[in-house]
Amino acid sequence: MAQDPNAPVRQQEREGATNAEGTPVRITVDKSQYNLFNRTPDDQLRPFSTDRPGKTHSSLTVDAGHFQLESDFWNYTWDRFTRDHTTGRAYSVANPYLKIGVTNWAEVEIQIPTYNSLAILSRNGEGNLRARGFGDVLVGGKINVFGNDGSDQALALYPLVKLPTAARGLGNNMVEYSLNIPYTVALPAKFSLTLEPAVGLLRNYNKQGYHADYQFLANLNRPIIGEVVTAALEIAAEYTTDHNIRPRYTIDPSLQWLLTPALQLDVGAYVALNKSAADYNPYAGLSFRY
Repeated sequence: MAQDPNAPVRQQEREGATNAEGTPVRITVDKSQYNLFNRTPDDQLRPFSTDRPGKTHSSLTVDAGHFQLESDFWNYTWDRFTRDHTTGRAYSVANPYLKIGVTNWAEVEIQIPTYNSLAILSRNGEGNLRARGFGDVLVGGKINVFGNDGSDQALALYPLVKLPTAARGLGNNMVEYSLNIPYTVALPAKFSLTLEPAVGLLRNYNKQGYHADYQFLANLNRPIIGEVVTAALEIAAEYTTDHNIRPRYTIDPSLQWLLTPALQLDVGAYVALNKSAADYNPYAGLSFRY
């Protein structure tokens, strides 16, 4: 993650980052007394860390008493090579995640998918589907197990629940559950690696009952322009126990630009490595902390 090279040592660096001498930065400030109603002072904030871009998530939480907004302002998906010989196009505008730090080690969040559009077109022109409107809401939180404040390693638990609030044709009308476990470690030469297994309980393809869903994500990133522009390359694999759904693999390049210590822009894309995954999914977004 990009970081401010002029930040005082009492602030911990981003996910597993190191200082100019290549050694992990650690802090001695006791932040355990801060909570939602006793806000972390600005001079003790950990540098800005977000769950975007990419599918992997930060191992760090939002500082207690602070708010963070992370959102696509444009997200487009195109998928032609499908088993049922259809072509799918989808896009969304403004899907904000609102995150609130409740303790020094935990945050809660909600995603509000304000506008989504989906079109599935058959090759023969029959059975076409078009839908648009509000999407499924996600609620959850993140618990940092270790490494939140100035460490070369960090681990978090990140449970989420999907609520069936989507407009007709955009969702599957079922509650779904997932748990991600991001682990981040600092590597030499300012590289950072995040490994993230995930497990989910999702609705079956035939819309009867649930199946287990397993993902494994690996993200390697490094600052490439000073300490404010960071490039990342991610590999994502997904497997399920539903025999109607084949494994999916994507490669996901991205860039993020830290405009200020509390404002970040990003661009990226999810690119299919096999026919089961959506062919191409570019996006752009922003994140802001208050």
